[in-house]
Amino acid sequence: MELYYAKRKNSLLYYLVIFLFVFLAGGYSLFANNIIRPPSDEIATVDEEEIKVPEETKIEKKVFGQSQQGKNIEGYEIGSGKDSLLIFAAIHGNEMGTADLLNRLVLEISLDPDIVSQSKKLIIIPVANPDGYEDRTDKLNASGVNLNLNFATSLWEQYGPEGNYAGPAPFSESESRVIRDLVEQYKPKAMISFHAHGNLISPEAGEPSVALAKWYSARTGYEFYGGWDYSGTATKWFKEMTGNPAITVEISKDYQSDWEINKGALLELISSDNLPISS
Repeated sequence: MELYYAKRKNSLLYYLVIFLFVFLAGGYSLFANNIIRPPSDEIATVDEEEIKVPEETKIEKKVFGQSQQGKNIEGYEIGSGKDSLLIFAAIHGNEMGTADLLNRLVLEISLDPDIVSQSKKLIIIPVANPDGYEDRTDKLNASGVNLNLNFATSLWEQYGPEGNYAGPAPFSESESRVIRDLVEQYKPKAMISFHAHGNLISPEAGEPSVALAKWYSARTGYEFYGGWDYSGTATKWFKEMTGNPAITVEISKDYQSDWEINKGALLELISSDNLPISS
Protein backbone atom coordinates (compact mmCIF):
# COMPACT_ATOMS: atom_id res chain seq x y z
CA MET A 1 0.00 0.00 0.00
CA GLU A 2 2.80 2.42 0.85
CA LEU A 3 4.38 1.62 -2.51
CA TYR A 4 1.04 2.39 -4.25
CA TYR A 5 0.72 5.78 -2.57
CA ALA A 6 4.35 6.58 -3.29
CA LYS A 7 3.83 5.81 -6.97
CA ARG A 8 0.62 7.82 -7.06
CA LYS A 9 2.33 10.76 -5.37
CA ASN A 10 5.13 10.65 -7.92
CA SER A 11 2.58 10.40 -10.74
CA LEU A 12 0.67 13.44 -9.51
CA LEU A 13 3.90 15.34 -9.14
CA TYR A 14 4.83 14.39 -12.69
CA TYR A 15 1.55 15.66 -14.13
CA LEU A 16 1.78 18.84 -12.06
CA VAL A 17 5.22 19.56 -13.48
CA ILE A 18 3.95 18.94 -17.03
CA PHE A 19 0.95 21.21 -16.45
CA LEU A 20 3.12 24.03 -15.12
CA PHE A 21 5.53 23.67 -18.02
CA VAL A 22 2.73 23.86 -20.62
CA PHE A 23 1.05 26.76 -18.82
CA LEU A 24 4.23 28.79 -18.50
CA ALA A 25 5.31 28.01 -22.05
CA GLY A 26 1.95 29.10 -23.35
CA GLY A 27 2.05 32.29 -21.30
CA TYR A 28 5.51 33.08 -22.53
CA SER A 29 4.36 32.53 -26.10
CA LEU A 30 1.54 35.02 -25.64
CA PHE A 31 3.88 37.68 -24.34
CA ALA A 32 6.65 36.90 -26.81
CA ASN A 33 4.35 37.20 -29.81
CA ASN A 34 2.55 40.30 -28.56
CA ILE A 35 -0.95 38.90 -29.03
CA ILE A 36 -2.45 40.12 -25.77
CA ARG A 37 -5.16 42.46 -26.94
CA PRO A 38 -6.68 45.43 -25.14
CA PRO A 39 -10.20 44.91 -23.77
CA SER A 40 -12.67 44.91 -26.64
CA ASP A 41 -14.78 47.61 -25.04
CA GLU A 42 -11.80 49.99 -25.28
CA ILE A 43 -11.67 49.66 -29.07
CA ALA A 44 -14.15 51.65 -31.12
CA THR A 45 -15.04 49.72 -34.26
CA VAL A 46 -17.41 50.10 -37.15
CA ASP A 47 -18.90 46.78 -38.17
CA GLU A 48 -18.06 46.45 -41.88
CA GLU A 49 -21.55 45.03 -42.38
CA GLU A 50 -22.78 48.57 -41.71
CA ILE A 51 -20.99 49.83 -44.80
CA LYS A 52 -23.57 49.33 -47.53
CA VAL A 53 -22.27 50.17 -50.99
CA PRO A 54 -25.05 51.15 -53.42
CA GLU A 55 -24.57 49.36 -56.73
CA GLU A 56 -25.02 52.51 -58.78
CA THR A 57 -22.25 54.41 -57.01
CA LYS A 58 -18.54 54.28 -57.64
CA ILE A 59 -17.53 52.79 -54.28
CA GLU A 60 -15.49 49.66 -54.74
CA LYS A 61 -14.02 47.55 -51.96
CA LYS A 62 -10.72 46.14 -53.16
CA VAL A 63 -7.82 43.96 -52.09
CA PHE A 64 -4.74 46.04 -52.81
CA GLY A 65 -2.20 43.40 -51.81
CA GLN A 66 -1.09 41.06 -49.05
CA SER A 67 0.82 41.40 -45.81
CA GLN A 68 3.99 39.53 -44.90
CA GLN A 69 1.79 36.72 -43.55
CA GLY A 70 -0.51 36.74 -46.56
CA LYS A 71 -3.41 38.66 -45.02
CA ASN A 72 -5.35 40.85 -47.43
CA ILE A 73 -4.66 44.57 -47.32
CA GLU A 74 -8.15 45.83 -48.09
CA GLY A 75 -9.50 49.25 -48.82
CA TYR A 76 -11.80 51.31 -50.99
CA GLU A 77 -11.60 53.08 -54.32
CA ILE A 78 -14.25 55.78 -54.29
CA GLY A 79 -15.17 58.18 -57.07
CA SER A 80 -14.04 58.57 -60.65
CA GLY A 81 -12.35 61.97 -60.66
CA LYS A 82 -8.91 62.69 -62.05
CA ASP A 83 -7.46 63.93 -58.74
CA SER A 84 -6.61 60.98 -56.48
CA LEU A 85 -6.16 61.29 -52.73
CA LEU A 86 -4.46 58.46 -50.81
CA ILE A 87 -5.53 58.11 -47.18
CA PHE A 88 -4.37 55.23 -44.97
CA ALA A 89 -4.27 54.26 -41.30
CA ALA A 90 -3.01 51.60 -38.89
CA ILE A 91 0.37 51.18 -40.56
CA HIS A 92 1.19 50.77 -36.87
CA GLY A 93 -1.26 48.02 -35.95
CA ASN A 94 -1.66 49.10 -32.32
CA GLU A 95 -3.15 52.43 -33.43
CA MET A 96 -6.58 50.89 -33.85
CA GLY A 97 -8.58 54.08 -33.51
CA THR A 98 -7.17 55.31 -36.82
CA ALA A 99 -8.64 52.31 -38.64
CA ASP A 100 -12.02 52.96 -37.10
CA LEU A 101 -11.79 56.61 -38.16
CA LEU A 102 -11.39 55.68 -41.83
CA ASN A 103 -14.09 53.00 -41.63
CA ARG A 104 -16.43 55.68 -40.29
CA LEU A 105 -15.49 57.94 -43.19
CA VAL A 106 -16.33 55.18 -45.68
CA LEU A 107 -19.61 54.53 -43.85
CA GLU A 108 -20.48 58.23 -44.11
CA ILE A 109 -19.73 58.21 -47.83
CA SER A 110 -21.79 55.06 -48.38
CA LEU A 111 -24.79 56.82 -46.83
CA ASP A 112 -24.38 59.83 -49.12
CA PRO A 113 -22.00 59.12 -52.02
CA ASP A 114 -22.66 62.53 -53.55
CA ILE A 115 -20.50 64.17 -50.88
CA VAL A 116 -17.42 63.11 -52.86
CA SER A 117 -16.46 65.72 -55.44
CA GLN A 118 -16.72 64.59 -59.05
CA SER A 119 -13.14 65.75 -59.47
CA LYS A 120 -11.79 63.34 -56.84
CA LYS A 121 -10.93 59.69 -56.52
CA LEU A 122 -10.30 58.45 -52.99
CA ILE A 123 -8.03 55.53 -52.15
CA ILE A 124 -8.74 54.64 -48.52
CA ILE A 125 -6.93 51.89 -46.59
CA PRO A 126 -8.18 51.59 -42.99
CA VAL A 127 -5.62 48.93 -42.00
CA ALA A 128 -2.26 49.08 -43.79
CA ASN A 129 -0.65 46.57 -41.38
CA PRO A 130 -3.17 43.74 -40.86
CA ASP A 131 -0.61 41.39 -39.27
CA GLY A 132 0.19 43.95 -36.60
CA TYR A 133 -3.45 44.99 -36.21
CA GLU A 134 -4.66 41.43 -35.62
CA ASP A 135 -1.73 39.77 -33.87
CA ARG A 136 0.46 42.32 -32.06
CA THR A 137 0.30 45.16 -29.56
CA ASP A 138 3.33 47.13 -30.76
CA LYS A 139 4.05 49.22 -33.87
CA LEU A 140 5.62 46.40 -35.88
CA ASN A 141 4.59 44.02 -38.62
CA ALA A 142 5.02 40.23 -38.55
CA SER A 143 8.71 40.59 -39.44
CA GLY A 144 9.38 42.95 -36.55
CA VAL A 145 9.71 45.98 -38.84
CA ASN A 146 8.31 49.43 -38.21
CA LEU A 147 6.66 49.89 -41.60
CA ASN A 148 6.62 53.67 -41.39
CA LEU A 149 10.42 53.63 -41.52
CA ASN A 150 10.64 51.18 -44.43
CA PHE A 151 10.19 53.62 -47.34
CA ALA A 152 13.05 54.56 -49.65
CA THR A 153 13.69 58.15 -48.63
CA SER A 154 16.95 60.03 -48.85
CA LEU A 155 19.35 59.29 -45.99
CA TRP A 156 17.45 56.08 -45.20
CA GLU A 157 18.76 54.18 -42.18
CA GLN A 158 17.84 51.03 -40.31
CA TYR A 159 17.32 52.67 -36.91
CA GLY A 160 16.32 50.13 -34.23
CA PRO A 161 15.83 48.43 -31.93
CA GLU A 162 12.73 48.65 -29.65
CA GLY A 163 10.08 49.41 -32.22
CA ASN A 164 12.21 51.50 -34.54
CA TYR A 165 13.79 48.83 -36.74
CA ALA A 166 13.32 50.00 -40.34
CA GLY A 167 14.01 46.62 -41.93
CA PRO A 168 16.99 45.16 -43.80
CA ALA A 169 16.42 47.48 -46.78
CA PRO A 170 13.90 50.05 -48.05
CA PHE A 171 10.70 48.37 -49.25
CA SER A 172 11.77 45.04 -47.83
CA GLU A 173 8.22 44.58 -46.50
CA SER A 174 5.20 43.68 -48.60
CA GLU A 175 2.98 46.24 -46.82
CA SER A 176 5.16 49.22 -47.74
CA ARG A 177 5.44 47.90 -51.30
CA VAL A 178 1.64 47.90 -51.53
CA ILE A 179 1.57 51.63 -50.74
CA ARG A 180 4.45 52.25 -53.16
CA ASP A 181 2.56 50.45 -55.93
CA LEU A 182 -0.64 52.36 -55.21
CA VAL A 183 1.22 55.65 -55.57
CA GLU A 184 2.61 54.48 -58.89
CA GLN A 185 -0.82 53.29 -60.07
CA TYR A 186 -3.06 56.16 -58.93
CA LYS A 187 -0.56 59.05 -58.85
CA PRO A 188 -2.23 60.76 -55.86
CA LYS A 189 -2.30 64.53 -55.56
CA ALA A 190 -1.83 64.21 -51.80
CA MET A 191 -1.23 61.66 -49.04
CA ILE A 192 -2.69 61.68 -45.53
CA SER A 193 -1.34 59.15 -43.03
CA PHE A 194 -3.25 58.65 -39.77
CA HIS A 195 -1.43 57.71 -36.57
CA ALA A 196 -1.96 57.85 -32.80
CA HIS A 197 -1.77 59.40 -30.37
CA GLY A 198 0.01 62.73 -30.65
CA ASN A 199 -2.98 65.08 -30.98
CA LEU A 200 -1.15 66.98 -33.73
CA ILE A 201 -0.66 67.51 -37.47
CA SER A 202 2.80 67.24 -39.01
CA PRO A 203 3.59 68.25 -42.62
CA GLU A 204 6.41 67.20 -44.83
CA ALA A 205 8.67 69.96 -46.16
CA GLY A 206 7.28 72.46 -48.62
CA GLU A 207 4.54 75.07 -48.64
CA PRO A 208 1.77 72.83 -50.05
CA SER A 209 2.22 70.30 -47.21
CA VAL A 210 2.46 73.05 -44.61
CA ALA A 211 -0.68 74.76 -45.95
CA LEU A 212 -2.65 71.50 -45.93
CA ALA A 213 -1.49 70.73 -42.38
CA LYS A 214 -2.42 74.21 -41.13
CA TRP A 215 -5.84 73.94 -42.78
CA TYR A 216 -6.48 70.56 -41.16
CA SER A 217 -5.21 71.82 -37.82
CA ALA A 218 -7.54 74.82 -37.91
CA ARG A 219 -10.56 72.60 -38.52
CA THR A 220 -9.77 69.94 -35.93
CA GLY A 221 -7.97 71.75 -33.13
CA TYR A 222 -5.01 69.40 -33.39
CA GLU A 223 -1.72 71.20 -32.84
CA PHE A 224 0.27 72.13 -35.93
CA TYR A 225 3.76 70.70 -35.44
CA GLY A 226 6.56 71.21 -37.94
CA GLY A 227 9.44 69.69 -36.01
CA TRP A 228 9.52 66.14 -37.39
CA ASP A 229 11.93 65.08 -40.12
CA TYR A 230 12.42 61.31 -40.07
CA SER A 231 13.85 59.29 -42.92
CA GLY A 232 11.95 56.22 -44.09
CA THR A 233 8.40 57.46 -43.53
CA ALA A 234 5.65 57.01 -46.11
CA THR A 235 4.86 60.72 -46.23
CA LYS A 236 8.49 61.81 -46.63
CA TRP A 237 9.02 59.27 -49.41
CA PHE A 238 5.81 60.42 -51.12
CA LYS A 239 6.86 64.07 -50.97
CA GLU A 240 10.34 63.28 -52.30
CA MET A 241 9.00 61.09 -55.11
CA THR A 242 6.07 63.21 -56.28
CA GLY A 243 6.55 66.71 -54.90
CA ASN A 244 2.92 66.60 -53.78
CA PRO A 245 1.71 67.50 -50.27
CA ALA A 246 1.79 64.89 -47.53
CA ILE A 247 0.76 65.18 -43.89
CA THR A 248 0.62 62.97 -40.81
CA VAL A 249 -2.45 63.27 -38.59
CA GLU A 250 -1.87 62.05 -35.03
CA ILE A 251 -5.26 61.54 -33.38
CA SER A 252 -5.64 61.80 -29.61
CA LYS A 253 -6.26 58.14 -28.63
CA ASP A 254 -4.91 54.73 -29.60
CA TYR A 255 -8.21 52.83 -29.55
CA GLN A 256 -10.82 55.52 -30.23
CA SER A 257 -11.36 57.22 -33.57
CA ASP A 258 -11.75 60.96 -32.85
CA TRP A 259 -14.42 60.82 -35.54
CA GLU A 260 -16.32 63.87 -34.36
CA ILE A 261 -13.08 65.87 -34.32
CA ASN A 262 -12.09 64.83 -37.85
CA LYS A 263 -15.50 64.50 -39.49
CA GLY A 264 -15.91 68.12 -40.62
CA ALA A 265 -12.39 68.40 -42.04
CA LEU A 266 -12.56 65.10 -43.89
CA LEU A 267 -15.98 65.73 -45.40
CA GLU A 268 -14.93 69.22 -46.50
CA LEU A 269 -11.73 67.82 -47.98
CA ILE A 270 -13.41 65.12 -50.07
CA SER A 271 -16.27 67.36 -51.21
CA SER A 272 -14.07 70.17 -52.46
CA ASP A 273 -12.82 70.38 -56.04
CA ASN A 274 -9.44 71.66 -54.85
CA LEU A 275 -6.96 70.77 -52.16
CA PRO A 276 -6.54 73.48 -49.50
CA ILE A 277 -2.84 73.97 -50.25
CA SER A 278 -2.63 77.64 -51.16
CA SER A 279 -0.92 79.93 -48.66
